[in-house]
Amino acid sequence: MKKPVYYTANEVAEIFNRDPHTIRDWINHGCPTPEGLVRLQAAKLGKSWTIKDEWLAIFELRVRPDPVRPNLELEIPREPEWETP
Repeated sequence: MKKPVYYTANEVAEIFNRDPHTIRDWINHGCPTPEGLVRLQAAKLGKSWTIKDEWLAIFELRVRPDPVRPNLELEIPREPEWETP
């Protein structure tokens, strides 16, 4: 069994390129998504929040369920419209 990795709110902020206050908002209130708010699970140890790597992975899957895939659908070229004199 692998040993769990724990992150601070500041480390999670660096991972997601967000302000630490935003991460604390995700913990306390939730992150807005089209399906509603999704809270980041965390444990308060003393005065700081600790986030387990599994909790972070679950949060990310709930916030971004579909991996970002390039749009490979090509537009069908339209025939040019000729102006009538």
